[in-house]
Amino acid sequence: MTYTIERWADERAVAATGDRTRVARAVGKAALAARPAAGRPLGAALGILGLARLTGRTGAGPVPRRVAALLAPPLGRHPLLAAATTALLAVAALSSAEAARDLHRLLESVGI
Repeated sequence: MTYTIERWADERAVAATGDRTRVARAVGKAALAARPAAGRPLGAALGILGLARLTGRTGAGPVPRRVAALLAPPLGRHPLLAAATTALLAVAALSSAEAARDLHRLLESVGI
């Protein structure tokens, strides 16, 4: 959840500045300048400690992933995906309403 919120804030910063590279540099500099959280060794936020091998997690830490996402071309809008999601949610809502109606009828027939 935190990563998603940070990415949203990154994209808002890009929208405000209009420069993805500048925001990526700022994110990297802020991570280097930040004080480590209590109980976390230096470099943990940057994903440079090699803890992935010890914990079974692979991949870079959150800051390198954020910087890489900022340096990559921006994602486009997908209206078909939005329409499919809306349709799926509508079908789920209608199915839930139908199931509730069936349960009501069943309980009425039993006399409850």
